[in-house]
Amino acid sequence: MLEVSESERCLRLNIPEDDDAHMVFLTLPSTALDDDGMGGPPSWVKNYNAVENHFLGQMQELTKRRTKNSALLRSFPVKPPSDVQSSMDSFLGSSDGLKTGLKVTLTNPKSTNSRTMDTHWFIPLVVNHMRRALKGPKHNREKSPLEGFMACFINENEDPVHIVVDSVMVSEGPEYDDDDKASEDVAFQGHHLSPLSDLLFQSISAATSVITEMQYMERREARMRHTAESINSRVRFFSYISIGILFVVTYIQVAYLKRYFRKKKLL
Repeated sequence: MLEVSESERCLRLNIPEDDDAHMVFLTLPSTALDDDGMGGPPSWVKNYNAVENHFLGQMQELTKRRTKNSALLRSFPVKPPSDVQSSMDSFLGSSDGLKTGLKVTLTNPKSTNSRTMDTHWFIPLVVNHMRRALKGPKHNREKSPLEGFMACFINENEDPVHIVVDSVMVSEGPEYDDDDKASEDVAFQGHHLSPLSDLLFQSISAATSVITEMQYMERREARMRHTAESINSRVRFFSYISIGILFVVTYIQVAYLKRYFRKKKLL
């Protein structure tokens, strides 16, 4: 949590190559405003710890929850309890409205692109996809400047304020394309999946080829096994016939020789 007075304060955010980041800013009143003009602190200051703890917890919950496009929600997921809401109403009743007078300026030092936004009391300022939020002309686009992205806070009021800052890294963030109207909530584009889809199709093709070859070898092995079994059965049948013919021929020869020797009166 930073306290910003009249002077400007800046933070630097380094985003790794081919990554992106979401940023959340929340403006809270400073307890330095502890005088209500009657010698005592305002009523909302007495419950300031509960207000601060509630919104710090909500910041953590906000950075954990994502939309279907991997972007952060733009509002807190849980309404404040009655005592925190009462303190908020008490403070807003003594202020000039929801606007805090604190401006957040996001810059890309490499390409000098910038974006300035107003902040509001107790309302999160969510910037999804820093690179897309600072997208400039095509000739001036920078994927990840070495100097890092800068977030500067300028307080136009005399009173100091507290600013809570949190960031969430997003792997494989969106690359720049030619569509300047693309939504900043898009986590990635279709062309990021093209190399992966090509590799997937190549793997599927190779796997299909291997499976087809294995099925062909299986059918070929089955056909050769059937042929071998058929040949074995034929050889076995031919062997039985040959043995039978041999026995018959042997019997005929023995009978013929006996008859011959008897006629010659040799037996």
